Amino acid sequence: MQYDRLTRLFHMLIAFGITTQMLLTLVMVHPKPGRDANIFYNAHEYLGAFLLGILILNWAWTFIRKGPVSPGHLFPWFSKTRLLALKADIAKYISHLFRFKLPTTEEPSPLAGSIQGLGMSAGTLLALSGTLILLYADPSQKMTGWLHDVKEIHEALGPVMWGYLAVHAGAGMLHQLAGHHIIQSMFRLRAQ
Repeated sequence: MQYDRLTRLFHMLIAFGITTQMLLTLVMVHPKPGRDANIFYNAHEYLGAFLLGILILNWAWTFIRKGPVSPGHLFPWFSKTRLLALKADIAKYISHLFRFKLPTTEEPSPLAGSIQGLGMSAGTLLALSGTLILLYADPSQKMTGWLHDVKEIHEALGPVMWGYLAVHAGAGMLHQLAGHHIIQSMFRLRAQ
């Protein structure tokens, strides 16, 4: 499948940014009353705010571009036709996996699209909640009220993003190993 140059650029920035963010979570020290944040926490905060901007631009591009993947492809949950296509695509993948094969990537996959939509939504919610914490949290005080709820949502979505990264990157690598050249088609900046 072919993607336009801006979609590929957004994918590269988001992939690098979210992967870096998740790795930073492994070494960062959260600020608490009486304990300062470390440099990795600060990098996590500012990279997250930058990523929020990139994700907003990516969402805007997703809704205005004319390409192989529409917003409905990313969110099939609201259409009976798209849900049926998703169900058929899941059955196709299961059938292929029993034969130790993967379906080709020539056409947009409803399964891949729905996973992509969930991942983009989780990433956006993480970036938005993290940016709210950056803007409104006082490191010298414990978070309370609505900001505490935002922090809880942010922390709950972390494992979701780890799972998404494993599934998304793992599927990409499996397709690459199956000879579908999906990584080259997504990470090439030159015109296709």
